[in-house]
Amino acid sequence: MNSTRYLAWDACYNARDLGGLPTVDGGQTQWGSVIRSDILSRLTETGRQALLDYGVRTVIDLRSPQQVAEEPSAFPSATPAVNEPVYLNLPLEEYYPHVSALIHQAQTRAEVYCITLDHYPANVARVLRAIAQAAPGGVVIHCHAGKDRTGVIVALLLDLAGVPADQIAADYAESQARLWPLWEQSIAKVGGVENADFWLKPTATAEMMHTLLAYLRERYGDAVGYLRQAGLREDELTHLRHRLR
Repeated sequence: MNSTRYLAWDACYNARDLGGLPTVDGGQTQWGSVIRSDILSRLTETGRQALLDYGVRTVIDLRSPQQVAEEPSAFPSATPAVNEPVYLNLPLEEYYPHVSALIHQAQTRAEVYCITLDHYPANVARVLRAIAQAAPGGVVIHCHAGKDRTGVIVALLLDLAGVPADQIAADYAESQARLWPLWEQSIAKVGGVENADFWLKPTATAEMMHTLLAYLRERYGDAVGYLRQAGLREDELTHLRHRLR
């Protein structure tokens, strides 16, 4: 695990910079540009200040409106006060019944990720477009755990940036170690693993991400092919690359 990318924002468990990752052409991803994280609602005042000091100017929340209502963001305003980031709630899923039925039948997280790509391309494109159009400064992408919905978006971003599959998978797998303390706390609260929701277990193996990336290549060619099909323009793809590289 690359500890230099981990961000110690007090009461965030899974925040890390996407900078410093190698690319296939010998470069590396840009530091301080895009950050992945778990929910920001837990942030203490110290954690909030650490996020601001890191230069974050946009927060993109992938959760549903219901989840946001239950656990509001630490930065809830789309018209923020001075020095606070712009907050955008851009749900990755629409929760259509037929798609939810497919997800309910899925046996693995990787299968859920593939279903999400296939059925919610407009939502994915909306998130990527917001990153491309964000004001100068850092962009934080998060859902609840910062693992599944965030993992799908980050995989597309890193593939677009030219990060090798092994590195994308390794970044994804870091979430398991970061989130494990939360899982252990939840097990203690419910009285054992047998009483816990399996899907809340923060299983995030490299193999899961390799499965998603293989599916992306087989069905769409790569992230560029997927995002073009989802509706992103060439200039938007260029802006994304510039932000990432």
